[in-house]
Amino acid sequence: MKSNKKQKATFPNRKISETFLDFASPLTSMMPQDVSEASIEKVLGIAFVVWNGTILDGINGNEHHVAGIREPMARDPVLSALVTELIHRKHTLFRDDQRLIGNYRVTRKRGELRLWAEARDPYSLPRTKGLASNSNEHHGNSES
Repeated sequence: MKSNKKQKATFPNRKISETFLDFASPLTSMMPQDVSEASIEKVLGIAFVVWNGTILDGINGNEHHVAGIREPMARDPVLSALVTELIHRKHTLFRDDQRLIGNYRVTRKRGELRLWAEARDPYSLPRTKGLASNSNEHHGNSES
């Protein structure tokens, strides 16, 4: 018998932007101090897809997203290893955080890079097999 209760994501008190940067640190730690906003956003895009893909696979009870991420990365052993590390980080260090990352933006304030990101409730989205994307079509909570 199905429960009539609507499932809800686990939303920790920590800002999603802080969590996202911590999660992406294996990628961002390799970047030079004077990296451009555009370059860091490209690198964060990899972390974004891995984070959201693992959450959506957990909710949908499959591995469609992660498989879709791994497939194009398989041709590049370094990128493949980084994606594998990010998937492992999500499952071990961030397993209790079910927030999706919505829109995000990197800015520079007084020479320091800053990240703004939205947290989204994955249970508010229709269940799909496609990869997560950084679009305005998601619904949920936001924070900075």
